[in-house]
Amino acid sequence: MVTKETIKNFNYFKKYFSPGLRKFACCVLTAVSFLALTSCSNPLYKKKFIILGTYLEITCADKEAANIVYQEVKRLDKIFSSYDLESELTLLTSTYNEPFKCSDELIEILRLSKDMYKFTNGAFDVSCGVIFKFWKTLITQGEVKELPTQEKIKELREKCGIENIVINETEKTVVLKKKGLKIDLGGIAKGYIVDKACQKLKEKGIYNALINAGGDLYALGTNNGDPWKIGIQDPDILGGIIETQILIDEGIATSGDYEQFFEFEGKRYSHLIDPRTGYPAENEIVSVSVITKNCTTADSFATAFSVMGVEGIKAFLTKNVSTMRIFVVTKDENGLSVDLFQ
Repeated sequence: MVTKETIKNFNYFKKYFSPGLRKFACCVLTAVSFLALTSCSNPLYKKKFIILGTYLEITCADKEAANIVYQEVKRLDKIFSSYDLESELTLLTSTYNEPFKCSDELIEILRLSKDMYKFTNGAFDVSCGVIFKFWKTLITQGEVKELPTQEKIKELREKCGIENIVINETEKTVVLKKKGLKIDLGGIAKGYIVDKACQKLKEKGIYNALINAGGDLYALGTNNGDPWKIGIQDPDILGGIIETQILIDEGIATSGDYEQFFEFEGKRYSHLIDPRTGYPAENEIVSVSVITKNCTTADSFATAFSVMGVEGIKAFLTKNVSTMRIFVVTKDENGLSVDLFQ
């Protein structure tokens, strides 16, 4: 789980890296779903909510688990939401060059985000909210008549920069040194929230549950003594399951462009923006699914790896050999294929 003691410097992420790497080709792996394993002695209770701009589904033998998780998710959404005009994050991004008093959770996730920026050489950058919003607006418009000029992208990039987010952990304040800078936690917040919800369950004495927040999923403990069985969905077949994974105390997150994109002059552009260029990521990746010991790591690395591309992932793993299971789905003239890095 996410604790202050485990995330100083890069320790939080680095503990999921150690020797061992292999690769093989198999079927396509994309978004996740839960394949129920039933038990007569301890039936599972499943409840679904709409929150975080997606669905939240809790599966557990304890009836109280769903409400415990929902209340924690609702509390944290009030901190991290970029759509709530009164959220803590929104209030922070309306300031400029003045200390803003932050909650422990916002300080923590911003520190993690700055560490991820360094760890991925800028492929993960929460300071680029202005650019992300610009491209998201284009996508929602549907038909794009013309792409933005280089001058426009340069103008937007001038309002970014992770170094302009200055954290004072002693005073619990954050200062934004760049006027107009907007923070977007979309690539890490859901995973972090899922981890915190799991932590809350354990505080209440519940050690076995499955939490799924729109594809960011954590398998806490076991399913009546058996591992949780997670289905990997085929992006080309609605509801199709093409592969399964067995999880115990692990999280999984998927990032991909198969659901959100736009086309211009016959070319497809991803909603995944490369913060290093300010443009949609251009690579052969359809999706990346990351399985590891917490959802914060899975969520943020899935985002970064989708931007890096296959060669970028290989280069990263050459320097940081991983214990994570990383499923990379690619597409070429021969169709879809997947590499597993482990």
